[in-house]
Amino acid sequence: MRKKTQKVIEFLGGMHEFIVNHPQFRKKIEGRSESLIQAEIRPLIIRYLEQYFDEAGYVDPVARAHRSFYWEGQEGQYGRQRSTTFGTRNYPDFIVTDPYVVAIEYKQSENGSVVKHGIGQSIMHTLSDEFDFVYYLFHDQSSDKRIEQSIRNDRENGIIERMWSDFNVLIRFV
Repeated sequence: MRKKTQKVIEFLGGMHEFIVNHPQFRKKIEGRSESLIQAEIRPLIIRYLEQYFDEAGYVDPVARAHRSFYWEGQEGQYGRQRSTTFGTRNYPDFIVTDPYVVAIEYKQSENGSVVKHGIGQSIMHTLSDEFDFVYYLFHDQSSDKRIEQSIRNDRENGIIERMWSDFNVLIRFV
């Protein structure tokens, strides 16, 4: 498991804040498919990377951002290079390859079992040693936001903290 530095903590936290606070990030997703929301999030991640590389002083931050980003189903070799675990390949929704190797998962539901499914996927991403970190964003569709509010409970909060400390999986809810 790769060590968490202050820089990686700031990178992942900054990416989360950039995405969920961006005016184009859809807060109300009723009737919208997960794949549609993922398609809307994709350019936000690229914009974050462009900004990150620009602030880091890269000569061509736009090109660097695009070379450092992959999404599930994108044409090219990156998807075919994935090794198998339990007979299948790990395909996160998005992959950032620079400055850190990060798998990004996005899920949405009004059902808490989908949260657990995403946690399982996220753990497999880091345990397979293909990714150093995972950013898992869950969009709570329940009318009372009971899934998002559940992280105030000791059990759920402990699980989220342990996912980060033991498995390098950063879980965030909106």
